[in-house]
Amino acid sequence: MSLASSPALEAFLKQFDGVNHSKPPVAIFDCDGTIIKGDIGEAMFYYQIEHFLLRVNPANIWLDHPKREELDNLYTQLASLPTDRRTHDRRFVSFAEMMLEWYFDQLSEGKTEKACSDIVKLFAKFSEQEVEQIALTTFNEELGSPISFRKFGKHSVPRGIRYIAESVRLLKELQRLGFDIWAISGSNKWSVYPVFERLGIPRDRIIGIGLHLSSNVFAAKVETPVPVLQGKVEAVQQFTNASPVLVVSDSIYDIPLFEYSSGLKVLVNSRMETSYAFFKETHIVQDDSWVVIEHPTLQE
Repeated sequence: MSLASSPALEAFLKQFDGVNHSKPPVAIFDCDGTIIKGDIGEAMFYYQIEHFLLRVNPANIWLDHPKREELDNLYTQLASLPTDRRTHDRRFVSFAEMMLEWYFDQLSEGKTEKACSDIVKLFAKFSEQEVEQIALTTFNEELGSPISFRKFGKHSVPRGIRYIAESVRLLKELQRLGFDIWAISGSNKWSVYPVFERLGIPRDRIIGIGLHLSSNVFAAKVETPVPVLQGKVEAVQQFTNASPVLVVSDSIYDIPLFEYSSGLKVLVNSRMETSYAFFKETHIVQDDSWVVIEHPTLQE
């Protein structure tokens, strides 16, 4: 979909063209499934497991894990091995599966905020610079990889991200019109930085899940509010009092963020066969305040 192919979006943008505002209008973009196809926070989680990048036993972070003793034993045994042997040991597959299952099970139970927070806590004892480097490496590898899957025992998880062409075009047009653009994600903030910095959005306009620092390394304590569901609105409000006139997202989980928009809501339908399912499930009437990018295309 080009910007011109949506009369509602074209008319909306036209009202800002050539206008000098005392305060720039605000637009908010989600990240995963909206500006990119894929989930960069999950990709970083997979990368961390794949390379056994852990400095704290997950069993000491996930205290409510149902198989905590087994997780503890597996981590302890693997951590005692030389670095180059850990991921090749037969026990690594069981360890990786247990890590993934904890995350997936919480998502399936609707514990989205906790699931997202728990995987970010795994960066405890890393410095901010180290986590930023892991994030950048993950981003570059994901962007350069064919869209495929990686295997962790019985689990098969996505590999490869791509920018969504329509979302990028819209963001660039908003930049031209002088919008104050914010990016917000339920992924860790370090993973989101390179996604949006590549598009000219500075870090002070990028919000994601973060951790508290203690003696120059991260503690296993998530900053609040956690930018998931209603927490996204609360997180944005910590940085700016200006209400957005446009919100762009792909997710049912971002209904609170969509409702925060005083103007247009742009649904990027990157997950469902059609947007009909989105409006049916949310019981939202698709009025003139909604624009749907029904079949987003990927940049190669």
